[in-house]
Amino acid sequence: DRQLHEQAALVKLGEMAAVVAHEVRNPLAGVRGAIQVIGRRLPPDGRDAAIINEITARLDALDGLMKDLLLFARPPQVHRVRVDVTALARDAAEFVRQDLTAREVGFEVEGVAQAIWVDPQLLRIVLLNLLLNAVQAMQGQGSVRIAVTVSEDACHIAVADSGPGIPSEIRDRVFAPFFTTKTRGTGLGLSTVKRLIESHQGRVSVACPPTGGTVFTIELPAGT
Repeated sequence: DRQLHEQAALVKLGEMAAVVAHEVRNPLAGVRGAIQVIGRRLPPDGRDAAIINEITARLDALDGLMKDLLLFARPPQVHRVRVDVTALARDAAEFVRQDLTAREVGFEVEGVAQAIWVDPQLLRIVLLNLLLNAVQAMQGQGSVRIAVTVSEDACHIAVADSGPGIPSEIRDRVFAPFFTTKTRGTGLGLSTVKRLIESHQGRVSVACPPTGGTVFTIELPAGT
């Protein structure tokens, strides 16, 4: 009953988010285009040009928020192919490593070549969300370890960071839509992770070991 209630609530929430995102993105694109036209008419080294750049950056941030809303509201259809999950994890870690906020973070990926049937684009979104979340939790300093193991029935991907961990009183809420402890953020990253993993008939959980840090564990079916 609880799961059915949660699913119904998510459907309603997704419908609302989709409407909001659609209604905002179109006029947002028009505003951004107009600002760019104005910017091209200004001296490139003037003070007004810097203001135009700041406005454009803020509009891009809003567009990113709308994309997050749409991804949460209407997750893409799952298109499974055989994917080497360990290689995909290494690619995701390498991508995040290039981010300025991750320059002082060490990334380690463990696991031999393991191919299972998943949607590589959706799983990449999941891994990027978890890795960026770890970087932010550690405030750009620390280490992240990704361990991939595959058995006959399931593939497990554990993403562990050396951050401060998640307080026990909010640990059960981290996957709730729009829940966040950050001053900036939509609160949709982990809820989107949960929806995309569940669309693969998998599950994701979180734990904070006594030794410190946070571990997100993904379990995916290894078969077709």
